[in-house]
Amino acid sequence: MKTKNLIYEMLTENTGTHFLDGGGKENRNWQRNQLKTIEDFESQKEEVYEFDFKDGEILRTVSIFHFLTNNLELDNICDEFNEIQNESNDWDFCGAFGVSQNAFDHIEAFWEVNILRNWNTYNGDSDLSQILQAADVEINDEQYVLIQIHNGADARGGYTDAKLFKRGEYCECLIHESLSEFKDSYEIEEDMKEGYIETFNDYLEGENKTYTLEQVKKRIEELSNHF
Repeated sequence: MKTKNLIYEMLTENTGTHFLDGGGKENRNWQRNQLKTIEDFESQKEEVYEFDFKDGEILRTVSIFHFLTNNLELDNICDEFNEIQNESNDWDFCGAFGVSQNAFDHIEAFWEVNILRNWNTYNGDSDLSQILQAADVEINDEQYVLIQIHNGADARGGYTDAKLFKRGEYCECLIHESLSEFKDSYEIEEDMKEGYIETFNDYLEGENKTYTLEQVKKRIEELSNHF
């Protein structure tokens, strides 16, 4: 439960405002998330499919809460690092972004630490509901990850402080071994053929208007025959 609580704290972390960031008065991720309880996030579907009836396009959104909580863990190393992070204000680039020099020095003093790579989901294909910025870390030959969640409006700023998590037992490359971060159109078509996707929300009206799998297939066929 403490992993879920930490993810929730990150999702509701105030990452500030700027009059040029495009978030207006209350349209930043952290502002919207602060209106939700942890139970609201838990009740979200892991993935949602939307259908643009006009153009026949299917869009997929993966809940960032479920993606992170389903296969990340907290151990003593994470707890110690994150506690120092919360108490520090000496931010520096220690091979990863959003990291306190004091917190990083602490884990390096007691364990063998190797930062493997930095990544940001904004720079590639991603269906996640929010952007992640992270660094893969190896500590005593175990796989960890330093994660920041983008809580702002503009992708260039508005990231939370980094928090350290241990990857799940069966998860070395992805955060979640079964809920993929991204599916291309071919993979979605295959899932539709197998009947894995049953309901689609309307692209404009959301859950207020839904389509069945057969309705979506019929509309896509109509559009393909039209052209």
